Amino acid sequence: MKENIRHISRIRLGKKAAMTILTYVTALLILFPIVWLVLSSFKETVELFAHPLRLFPGTFSTAHYASVLGNRFIRYVGNSFFLAIVGTAITLVISSMCGYALAVYRFHLRYTNIVFGMFLLGTLIPGETLTIPQVTVISALGLYNNIWGVILPVVTTTTGIFMFRQHYMSLPLSFVEAARIDGSSEFQTFLRIMLPLGTSSVVTLAIFSFMWRWNDYILPLLVLSDQRNYTIQIAIKNYIGFNGVDWSSILAASVMSIIPVIIIFAILQRHITGGLAASGVKG
Repeated sequence: MKENIRHISRIRLGKKAAMTILTYVTALLILFPIVWLVLSSFKETVELFAHPLRLFPGTFSTAHYASVLGNRFIRYVGNSFFLAIVGTAITLVISSMCGYALAVYRFHLRYTNIVFGMFLLGTLIPGETLTIPQVTVISALGLYNNIWGVILPVVTTTTGIFMFRQHYMSLPLSFVEAARIDGSSEFQTFLRIMLPLGTSSVVTLAIFSFMWRWNDYILPLLVLSDQRNYTIQIAIKNYIGFNGVDWSSILAASVMSIIPVIIIFAILQRHITGGLAASGVKG
């Protein structure tokens, strides 16, 4: 009996060790390109294509960072922050209110679930097919070459609506009914009772939305023509010219562009698991 128990313990220990090793190997494979990017950004241009390739630069150089920062880069960063922060704030407002309505009124209003199903069907449409209609509407509204022309078309996201709806469905409807009995309006019930209970969903969608807006490339490229309005992703493209590609500046700018996302994710990542778990409730 003891031998069997020891044998089972060895098997479990072996499986745990194998999974741990596999996890570390996977993490190294994922992190290696990022490490290579950061170290290569400190190399001279000649070193980038030297043979054989070396991980660490022969001489650490920050000249490329100084060159990038002196070329309106701060303005591009400011434009990206405005796009990401304002777009995320509007997305949170729309998604939380829409998710609340679809969850709380599902037993009171007919066709509520059908409306939600229509939202989900929209996810089957590739985003690229909507580019031309979006640009057409943006131009008709006079928002071409305006940062708001990049923000407004993408503030509604089915992912956010789905997350909030599923989270609100995990909460007892008695909370809403009790608030109504106490004379609370629907907006007060949403703002003071239901929304504070969805902090994990708010933080999770905020992280995702910020990354979507920060990394957006196609729509800003089509809408923004004035260089002063460029976002950071469009500015990086400018280092590709007719006379060649300034790889050193591209690497330096790319490193600086991922720093805000890494910082925000590192600070708020503990909320992501709870937010995604809350969105997995059956409806």
